[in-house]
Amino acid sequence: MDETDDAPASQPDPTVGEKGRFEAIVQWLYLHGNRGVLSLLLLGVVFMVCLLLIHEGLITPAEAGDVTTLSGALIGGMLPFITVVLAINQLILSEEFGTTGTFFDRLEASREYRRTIEDHTGYRPSPVEPSEFLRVLIEAKRRTVLGLRNVCLDAPDELHNDVADYVETTASRDGRAIERLNDTSFGSFDVISVILHYNDPWQLQEVRQLRSSHRHRLSEPARRQLDRLEDLLEDIHVARQYFKTVYMQQELADLSKILLYVGFPTLLGGAFIILSYGNLLALGLHPAVYALIVATTVTALFSPFAVLLFYVLRIATIARRTAADFGPFVLQEQLPREDVETSDVGD
Repeated sequence: MDETDDAPASQPDPTVGEKGRFEAIVQWLYLHGNRGVLSLLLLGVVFMVCLLLIHEGLITPAEAGDVTTLSGALIGGMLPFITVVLAINQLILSEEFGTTGTFFDRLEASREYRRTIEDHTGYRPSPVEPSEFLRVLIEAKRRTVLGLRNVCLDAPDELHNDVADYVETTASRDGRAIERLNDTSFGSFDVISVILHYNDPWQLQEVRQLRSSHRHRLSEPARRQLDRLEDLLEDIHVARQYFKTVYMQQELADLSKILLYVGFPTLLGGAFIILSYGNLLALGLHPAVYALIVATTVTALFSPFAVLLFYVLRIATIARRTAADFGPFVLQEQLPREDVETSDVGD
C-alpha cells in the first residue's frame, strides 16, 4: 500500500506466535478448561491444605470452639451467594421480559437479518444451528477472498501483492475456523473459541484500506468483490456478537443453578457441624476421623466460592477479549500476549 496511507490497523492475527507451556496452561485455566474439573481440583487443594494445617497444629480438631468458629465464618461468607444468584437471574430474565410489540420487533429483525445472510451467501434457507450458521458465513467470506485474488491476478503489481498478502493472512484463519466449526454444536467452547479469535474488525479495516489505497487501480469486478467482502464481514460481526451474548447468558444461568445445588447442601452441612461438633468430640473417635471431618467441612463450605471463581473467570475473560470488537473500530494497538490461541486444548 502507499506509504502515505494509514499504517496497518493492528496486530493482524492474535493466533500468531509460538505457544509455550505456560501460555497453554493459562488458556486452559481461563477459558478452555472444564469449569467443574477446575473447581474439583481447587477443592482438592483446599482439602490437602486443611489436612496439612491440622498436621502442623494450626487447626485443632480437638477444640470444638475453633471448628465451629471457622465453620461459622465460612457460612457467613456464603450467605451473600443468595444475593449473587438473585442478581444473576435478574440479569438473565431482564432480556426475556417485554411486550408483544417488543417480541414482534425482535422477530422481524431476526427475519431481516436471515434474509440478508441468504442474499449475501446464496445459502437458502440459512442454517438454524449457530455453529453451522457461522460456518456458512465464514465459508462464503473465504470464497469471496479467493475470488478477489483471482480477479486481481492481472492487476498492477502493488495491488496484486497487497491482495495476495491479505489472502495469505486471512485464508489460514478462515480454514481453522471452518474446521473447528465442523461437527460442533453451540454450547461447546469450540464455537466460542472461533468467536474470540476471528478478529473481523481488523479484517474489515484492511479491506477498506485496500479500497482506499488502490481506488484508481481497482477493476469493476474487484470493487464488487470488496463490497461483498465488507458485507460478509459485517454479517460475521453481528453473528459473533449475538452468539457470544447467548453463550454468556447460558453460562450465567448454569452458574446460578450450580450455586444453588452446591450452596444449600453445604449450608445445611455447616450448620450441622456448628450444632453437633461438640457432641461428636464426646464420642472419643480416632483423631484421624476428626481431622477428616474438619477438612471435609471446610472444603465443602468453600465449594460455592470455587464454582463462582472459575465461572466468573471465564465469563470475564470472554467479555474482556471481545470488548474491543466495536464494528469497524480496532481499539487495541497490539493484542496482549495472553490472547495467543491454543488450538487443541479440550473443553
